[in-house]
Amino acid sequence: MNNEHLAAQRDIKNPRELKPPGGEAGENASHDSVTPHDPAHNGTASPKKIFVCSPYRPLAETEESRKVELESNLHRAKTACRILTTLGFMPLAPHLYFTTFLEDEVKRERENGIRLGLQWLEEADEVWVFGDTISEGMAVEIARAKELNKPVRNLPEPSRMVELLIKGISAGYKGQQKAAESESNNG
Repeated sequence: MNNEHLAAQRDIKNPRELKPPGGEAGENASHDSVTPHDPAHNGTASPKKIFVCSPYRPLAETEESRKVELESNLHRAKTACRILTTLGFMPLAPHLYFTTFLEDEVKRERENGIRLGLQWLEEADEVWVFGDTISEGMAVEIARAKELNKPVRNLPEPSRMVELLIKGISAGYKGQQKAAESESNNG
């Protein structure tokens, strides 16, 4: 074992008390805004933890369609996580994580994954629901978030978010350009 690995092991007080990435719930968290981690704090503040709520389990009838739907669902969740990370948030996507070692098709393992995911939800500052489809698992997550008084935000598909962001930036730029033209015509 290298020294770095030994040092990391010494830092773990009780492995049974480990929490999802991002520290304790409520640490530097504000439920009032969508403000991500402020880089000006030089990493001292924890980024806001966003629970990614999107479908995992495909519902299509044919095996080929199920495979395509699963790939689409995974792509949606990964894209959402990438956008959140880029914005300075910490995405919590248990359906991406737990399904890497738990079999979703095995009832007991799926239930265990959902249970563990709900524990991550308790650590989250907000729940962001991506897309128009609400799966059975998502409905459970949304209901639990409401019980915990967590903000639940409904967002479009992640790829649509990028499109809307670009349109917003573009509209702002056009507005600035028109104001500058108006000022130069009056000067």
